[in-house]
Amino acid sequence: MKVRKSAYILRGLGCVVFGFCVGSIALAQDARPSDNKDTMQQLLVEVRMLRQALEAVQRINIDTYRSQLLVDRVRASREEVRRLSASLNDARELLRRTQQTIPSFTEQVKLQETQVQLEVDQSKRAQLEFELKRSKEALENYKSQIEPLKEREQQLQADLNKEKAQLDELESRLDVLERSIDNDRQKLDKDAQRTRMP
Repeated sequence: MKVRKSAYILRGLGCVVFGFCVGSIALAQDARPSDNKDTMQQLLVEVRMLRQALEAVQRINIDTYRSQLLVDRVRASREEVRRLSASLNDARELLRRTQQTIPSFTEQVKLQETQVQLEVDQSKRAQLEFELKRSKEALENYKSQIEPLKEREQQLQADLNKEKAQLDELESRLDVLERSIDNDRQKLDKDAQRTRMP
């Protein structure tokens, strides 16, 4: 939409320049020959300045479009960094809780082993052995989760670092484009002020 609007603006400016040139040439034909050379020289300077202004406006429009695309990419990248940070925090919390659970299960297994050795009633002893077996399985299950959780944490950290680097690169490209747009606008403003002064 912005590109079409820019194209219409550029065409409109081109028509104005053409009309100005044709009108000036028509007026110049009525003037004396000595004025004709000065008028043509002024017209050429004016046409060059207008062409430079049109080129600057076109660069600004293109840079503005590019910067909008970069803003959208920066926004998406920031969202991905936020998502990865949350996933990393969740993975770290799960790893921490799993690591904290292992010592308590180890103590529970030791306690149950002692109870099994001390129990003389066979039915209670069978029940305690069953509970001991379940506790040992749970302990092994928690121990087996540690390594995959550490790997997941490392992978998420690597992905987060990569995404942060990409975000930094996009933001620096956006800064360069913004400076370019500002420089072109300042140049246009200076040129406009020069043309207003006699």
